[in-house]
Amino acid sequence: MSVPLLSQFSVSNGTFTAFIAPVEDLTEAPGLFLRKEPGLILYLCGNYPVILPTLTRYSDRFVVRRALTAFQILTILDEAYQSFLIFEHDRSLFEERADLLPIIGHRCREYAKKNSGVLLLAPYPDMYIQALEPFFHRIFLVQHMQAEKAAKKKRSRSKQLSLGV
Repeated sequence: MSVPLLSQFSVSNGTFTAFIAPVEDLTEAPGLFLRKEPGLILYLCGNYPVILPTLTRYSDRFVVRRALTAFQILTILDEAYQSFLIFEHDRSLFEERADLLPIIGHRCREYAKKNSGVLLLAPYPDMYIQALEPFFHRIFLVQHMQAEKAAKKKRSRSKQLSLGV
């Protein structure tokens, strides 16, 4: 995503928003958002977060909770008191209990309404994101388009002979 477009990214107050983008954009977006959002933020992730290590300079602004199962996500959402929630999507949390996705989506939506909001970060859309789709207020999908390489014209050798031959 271009820097000007990324700097305009914001989450509306009280919304459950999904931001789906390549990892390099996902690592920049929370930093820009954390500068704007006042209050304490809950960062919810799986056991192996990708985006969290890049946010160490904001560690005084948020509390990190790691979930290893979909049930733990529900427990964390019930116990949360922070004003905003950043949820790093980890598909491995739902592989055994995908049936809990509608409940998690509903709870995230409720949490967003009661507090400042919920931001779900994912590197690509998958079937678990699709199951959560009815619960999102907004979805941002950013894809990098590779510019097609201009086909180099092969210069064909002229079959014309010089007069000196």
